[in-house]
Amino acid sequence: MAKTSGKAQSRKIVLTLDMGGSKTKAIVQEYPEGKPQVLLMDSEVADVARASVEGIDTEGIPESRAWVGVGGEYYVLGALARHQFRGISQLKELKYELAVPKVCGAIWLAKEKLGLENDVSVYLNILLPPGETQDKVQLETRLKEVFRGFETPAGRMRVRMTYYNVASEGSGVFFHRRRTSGGAIPTSMFVMVGYRNASAFIVRSGVPSRGITSDLGMSWLVNNFVSKTSGLSPDNTSIVEVLVEAGASCDSQVLQKLSRKRKPDEIKADGESMSKALLLVRDEYWRAMARWLRSRREDDVCELVFCGGTADYIRPEIDAYFEKEGIPISWHGDIVIPDIASSLGNRMTDVVALHEHMVLEFDRVTNYERSQSLFDAPTVKPDSVTDIEVKANTSTRLVPNYAPRPVPKEFLTMSDKI
Repeated sequence: MAKTSGKAQSRKIVLTLDMGGSKTKAIVQEYPEGKPQVLLMDSEVADVARASVEGIDTEGIPESRAWVGVGGEYYVLGALARHQFRGISQLKELKYELAVPKVCGAIWLAKEKLGLENDVSVYLNILLPPGETQDKVQLETRLKEVFRGFETPAGRMRVRMTYYNVASEGSGVFFHRRRTSGGAIPTSMFVMVGYRNASAFIVRSGVPSRGITSDLGMSWLVNNFVSKTSGLSPDNTSIVEVLVEAGASCDSQVLQKLSRKRKPDEIKADGESMSKALLLVRDEYWRAMARWLRSRREDDVCELVFCGGTADYIRPEIDAYFEKEGIPISWHGDIVIPDIASSLGNRMTDVVALHEHMVLEFDRVTNYERSQSLFDAPTVKPDSVTDIEVKANTSTRLVPNYAPRPVPKEFLTMSDKI
């Protein structure tokens, strides 16, 4: 790795970024010895005039006042975009097209969290759907141009991109599984199901294929649910949280939280009608997902690796279906989420694992010997490992408890070389 020239060397950071449809998720650290930190921002973006950013409050946590000026265009990000400027997630836009302001915003947020100066060097890793990774050269060119100087709440920032990498969604889970298995991976299909889309790629002889992407993310289910109910908007950010809480049984009492009625009997009726709608929507969603997987899975695939928060949501259906098919399932590559990323659970699996992989690669290339783990082992242990009962589409069945198991001693040991 080349060192930054000049009298005062800019500090180096490793930034691994997942621009999800519901959250922009990132892991950042100073390299080599800094401890990783999680950066989270809501996914909304809004383009605004310069006069708009001049009036933004300079107080408060950085996540609530993020904006960037890029080439004379100004963008507000996250909670600020949603609450003050009616920003939207723009799920129909390619993630690549929104990448530049989001990357610049993440670098500014990293600067604030790590106490950096306005000049930084970055090892940048970005997760994109397989169908968008071919845009990586155009994105690199655009980022290099923008990094010469862009505006932020802390003034003009300049970034030296020491390293640049774009990886397909699911790559972090793949790299972790390859390392922990000693490279002996059976022919597998890795399936990442997030809020915006679902992606898949096949690994043969340890080599991943290019992969494909569909629109079968959680947003597909939410839009279908909203179309079958009254008084709801897909822009309501609490819908997903309530649907997840309602579980596989589509608990009507939980779904009452989405009712806009005032009378108790009307609220109860809303919950019951939403429960019926959600049961049907789950069934329709899973059938669509199963058709897509059948069309993409090849005959020699002997294992499926599922990851992503939406995959967890339909886990009962996935387990039941592939149990009948006789195909083993691996969940999230058996990765245990460290405490710093535990707030989002398995939604952080891919970005955490890719960050770990890239830091290991930098250590290998620079011959850096790391004496301790990059991430601290989780401190919260599951209360129980007994099976729990959930109701799937048509019948009641027992499925394993999905609480994380204790972390293996060898997990994230940084002296492990690839």
